Amino acid sequence: QADKDGRTCAHMASEGGHVEALRYLREVGGRELLAQPDVYGRTCAHMASEGGHVEALRYLGEVGGRELLAQADNQGRTCAHMASEGGHVEALRYLREVGGRELLARADKEGRTCAHMASREGHVEAVRYLGEVGGRELLAQADNQGRTCAHMASEGGHVEALRRWGSPDSHGRTCAHMASEGGHVEALRYLREVGGRELLAQADNQGRTCAHMASEGGHVEAVR
Repeated sequence: QADKDGRTCAHMASEGGHVEALRYLREVGGRELLAQPDVYGRTCAHMASEGGHVEALRYLGEVGGRELLAQADNQGRTCAHMASEGGHVEALRYLREVGGRELLARADKEGRTCAHMASREGHVEAVRYLGEVGGRELLAQADNQGRTCAHMASEGGHVEALRRWGSPDSHGRTCAHMASEGGHVEALRYLREVGGRELLAQADNQGRTCAHMASEGGHVEAVR
């Protein structure tokens, strides 16, 4: 029986990484129960990946194969997206073993890859691993709004995750604009070191510079 979000006991067991419970639920409900998506399109494999439960993920991979691990939710996100968002490198390694580079490079409906997700949350080790697998091409890939991993890292003020400052997005905003909007002073310092004063003075499509973005948010230190 599923709850109002369409989650079954199998979803709950996966979320907690309880492999023995999953084994029992398979005996009772079969493979179909473990592959059943909730109302958001998320399977047990999504839940296990989100929590970084590698053993549960391995078991689900044995039961459902590559098809289950590559299945996307309603937003187009796979298990690899979920693992990346949580910074779970071991889960990503396993998913690569099963699904190859293609699974880790797949974009969701917003055009965001695993690398975007890891960068946004500042998971440096995950970004580094994804860079090893997909190369600079993956890290430089833009989403539907023209944002790269560097934009995402800047938006969150994650200095360590910033490896390049990249090109402007579709609104003409650079990483420096994103960092300024959030008042992330350390990220701005790094971006100035990499891109110089020219980067910080660059205007977006509306003529706004980093100073405009920082001022709008009341970020005094960023304006300085």
